[in-house]
Amino acid sequence: MPTRAQVCAWIAGCGLVVPSLAFSQDRTERDVVDLIVRDGPRATAIRAGTDVVRREQLARLAYPNPGVTYSREGAGFAEFLQVEQSLPVFGARAALSRAGVAATAAAEAERDARLWTVRADAATAVARLSAAQVRLDATQAHTRDVERLIGILRTREREGEGSRFDRLRAEQELRETRLLATSAAVDAAEARASLDAMLPRDVTVARIMPVGDPQPSPASVDVLMTRAVSMRAELRALQRAIERADLESAAARRARLPAPTLFGGLKRADEEFGREQGGVFGLSVSVPLFDAGAREAARWTAERSLVEAERTSFERQIRSEIASAFEALALRQAALSEYGEAAGDELTQIAEVAYREGEVGILELLDAVRTASRARVRSIELRLDARLAQIALERAVGDVLWP
Repeated sequence: MPTRAQVCAWIAGCGLVVPSLAFSQDRTERDVVDLIVRDGPRATAIRAGTDVVRREQLARLAYPNPGVTYSREGAGFAEFLQVEQSLPVFGARAALSRAGVAATAAAEAERDARLWTVRADAATAVARLSAAQVRLDATQAHTRDVERLIGILRTREREGEGSRFDRLRAEQELRETRLLATSAAVDAAEARASLDAMLPRDVTVARIMPVGDPQPSPASVDVLMTRAVSMRAELRALQRAIERADLESAAARRARLPAPTLFGGLKRADEEFGREQGGVFGLSVSVPLFDAGAREAARWTAERSLVEAERTSFERQIRSEIASAFEALALRQAALSEYGEAAGDELTQIAEVAYREGEVGILELLDAVRTASRARVRSIELRLDARLAQIALERAVGDVLWP
């Protein structure tokens, strides 16, 4: 019967293992990307920046604080206690409110654009880690193949059918293969570190589940361009910035209207028949003599012209990016479809049988094994290149093309 200490230790062990299993597990590429965009540190900071803009615009709508003034005159006693309040009349506050809504909308569109960049970066990091893991598996499989050949060569050497040179040459090949496996392990560790920097705290990914071969583009360049115009958040942000410039210019022109300030309070003063008190009421109005808002309105007009030029330039840039990514994807997929690794595997089998029958030497056998390994690694690299071309096209379009 277990003791109480054993039961407590078992419960504590479960408490440590279960969270580890929950946070470190195999995930699909889409699951990891969605997790980064939803809860990653970069995404959290981007959303916080939008909230800052929203609160800044709300702060512009705050009513001015009232003022309290107390004054006293010594020559012939008189004292005043007054309260004054500025009144944002003539639609100034409403104009600022409309401009603030446009500014917030522009910030939200900019947030969406930056989050889309985060998604593309996350997809790139996931694809690189997945390829690095598969490449590491391939180099380790190559190492096992060479180790298996060395075992066969040692047996043949003991039985007098093989030479010591063959075994030594294979052992040298094994050393070089292990160096390749070490380089692949380093690449996988670097790719994992890049991905871990994007993940939420206390979340790790044990392994990325592999996906199929990349599919071709679902539409033509013109269709993708039309889709990008409606989907790219940067274009929405620039359009909202244009609207904000118009509204800010209109709000600035309202500075030419007077801004009244009401004040009122109590007054006590010495009169002929004693000290008396009464009320005080007044109205002051600012006169827009030196600043009628024309300079600020002109600044926002210039800002609008700048944003319009940026939008035109960005639309041309999008078309160039889509055309380039579309062509790169087509070339990468053509290269992937034309390249095969089956021939390398068949070459290894033929060379091993020929070596057993004495038709080829150890150098030809090792060359066949090395060629098959290079074919597998090259196929992995081609798949990665095609996947990165897909990500680049999705980044340019601003929408998911392969759900």
